[in-house]
Amino acid sequence: MTEIDSFTLSAVLLAGGQGSRLGGRDKGLMNWQGRPVAEQLVLRLRHVAYPVVISCNRNEHQYRQWGDALVNDADPGFPGPLAGIVSALATCQTSHLLVIPCDVPQLPVELLKELVARARSQPERVWLIRAGESWQPLISVIPIASQASLAAAWANGQRSPLRWMLSEAHGVLQLPPDDPRLHNANTPGDWPAETHTGS
Repeated sequence: MTEIDSFTLSAVLLAGGQGSRLGGRDKGLMNWQGRPVAEQLVLRLRHVAYPVVISCNRNEHQYRQWGDALVNDADPGFPGPLAGIVSALATCQTSHLLVIPCDVPQLPVELLKELVARARSQPERVWLIRAGESWQPLISVIPIASQASLAAAWANGQRSPLRWMLSEAHGVLQLPPDDPRLHNANTPGDWPAETHTGS
């Protein structure tokens, strides 16, 4: 008798930020090596997860062409990445949700697979990455069983993804310090000139 795999995985790409360090530009629509970074990251997510949801608060017409669904922050005013995770987890139909941000253009499929393998091995835990002593809570796998805890934390004013994750049973994928695969492209200098495709 074949054992049924109870571990199922969807993903959310967090692209709902204000882009304050990019002069208000929509970070997910910045071009990386000739294509919007959101498009490239969704294609990588499809190697490990289905469906792929995009959390965005503007330019929905562009994001819709890449994601299987879109979610928006329930609260106005760009309240931060945890808001996108709250919205995505509330609509999640799989046992786990893989989370990545849109500012890691060099994040490879192999690293996603390694993180997912850890989550599959201990599915009751939230799994996140740490490079050296630097936490990367926005690259993580969250069990749907944690949805109620997250909703309660959000209602109580929690806005830090890391603080919430560390309050849960969690596992850590430890990477070397300054791992280039995790490079955060947050400032104009991280992107080639004239690379924005949306408002």
